[in-house]
Amino acid sequence: MVSQNFMAKKSNLTPSFSYVQKVGIIGAGLMGLEIAALNARNHFSVQIFDSNSAMLRTVHKRLKEELADIEDENQLQEMLDLVETGTLEELADCDLIIEAVVEKFEVKAALYETFKPFLRPNMIFTTNTSTIPIEKLSEVFPLPRNFAGFHFLHPVWNRELVEVIPSTRTSEAVLQRLSDYSLSLEKTPLCVCDCPGFVVNRLLQPYLNEALDFLLKGVSMESIEKAAVNFGMTWGPLRIMDEIGFDTVMNAGKTMLNAYADRVKVSPILLTMVKKKMLGRKAGGGFYLWGKDWRENVHSHDFQPEGFNPAAQEVIDYWKKTDETKYSLNEIGHQLAMAMADEAERILNDDVVSEQGQVDMAAVIGLAFPESKRGPLAWKYREMEKK
Repeated sequence: MVSQNFMAKKSNLTPSFSYVQKVGIIGAGLMGLEIAALNARNHFSVQIFDSNSAMLRTVHKRLKEELADIEDENQLQEMLDLVETGTLEELADCDLIIEAVVEKFEVKAALYETFKPFLRPNMIFTTNTSTIPIEKLSEVFPLPRNFAGFHFLHPVWNRELVEVIPSTRTSEAVLQRLSDYSLSLEKTPLCVCDCPGFVVNRLLQPYLNEALDFLLKGVSMESIEKAAVNFGMTWGPLRIMDEIGFDTVMNAGKTMLNAYADRVKVSPILLTMVKKKMLGRKAGGGFYLWGKDWRENVHSHDFQPEGFNPAAQEVIDYWKKTDETKYSLNEIGHQLAMAMADEAERILNDDVVSEQGQVDMAAVIGLAFPESKRGPLAWKYREMEKK
């Protein structure tokens, strides 16, 4: 029986799987590239594949942008040399595969079938899915004992947490190797029970939904963002959506809707933004404008938006139900945080993690919930004590 709830630590176990030395990444989009850069920073050889040949051709150019903080030219070149592009067949000699393709079950299932001839008995295959249940994906994977969820958070370079999600058939040896590998990337691995959204996205989704609801109620974009920052968040929820990408937020939202229909909805604002190709930073505009040089700065860590997007305001004006802005900044910040805290309590009650500290830790180091407040549950319980 797989141990589902633990903060993974190094051990002296010596299972049949060797330590990870070469990593294969399937998907050269934003997340795939960020994961490749993380591996290069930590001296792992990387082979990356994408079915879009145009994406593969630009891998090293985009990777150089992602590693722009490396000032030593020799060190930078060494990191770039660690990353090669290749075919699916050439990924067959990798110790670990990280699949980072679009967040759609049918796309992932088709990929797993295509990759089947290249699987080896001691190869670990993981998916970076943020919401799709691992049990469901493992049912269509040829070697389910070698398969697990391995969810990096965006932006990968400054999110310490990585979620490790086993199915009922994932071997203990695979979990241990993923734990050791995570630590070698200077990430904190949290093993969680399998469920739609796992921990981090279950926490994030209601937070984002609350922000979209405030827009429908006539609260300004500026007020929502300012309220979140005043509360202690690094970014407001609208900036988070711009960074993640509206198409990714929408696909994740639909998966969550199927699982938690009683409390999850997909906002018409979000649907309209995706329809209009206003996908956020990676498209030059979402709730924010990212300037005429946005293409050259997609991978810049400190790049800032130019301001709110008038086109987004037009979408909001079309859908909003009232012009009233009767909420104070404190009330907005409180309601945003409480949406996350309420879900944190459900996560704990559902036994997705075994301890309150784990879900609070996931919010603090995974979503930049204010460390001074010690996590959404700790904050909520203190708020309740005040009443």
